[in-house]
Amino acid sequence: MHKFYEAFVQNPDGSWFCRAPAQLIGPNGPYSTTPGITYRRGRPIQGYDIAEWLDAWKTEGQRPVGIEFIG
Repeated sequence: MHKFYEAFVQNPDGSWFCRAPAQLIGPNGPYSTTPGITYRRGRPIQGYDIAEWLDAWKTEGQRPVGIEFIG
């Protein structure tokens, strides 16, 4: 499993809690997650819906198209 995915734990309500810093690069440029933040589906931050990607990754087993995770 990729380090980016491992930086998160899913909460009972379906949101994702960030427990370790991680970085990604996508069409909107780089983004770094901050430990302690909870990401919820449908609430993008800087154009990235982290929770949606993690949901898809969990169910489909593949990273989102067009996104590169760097740590």
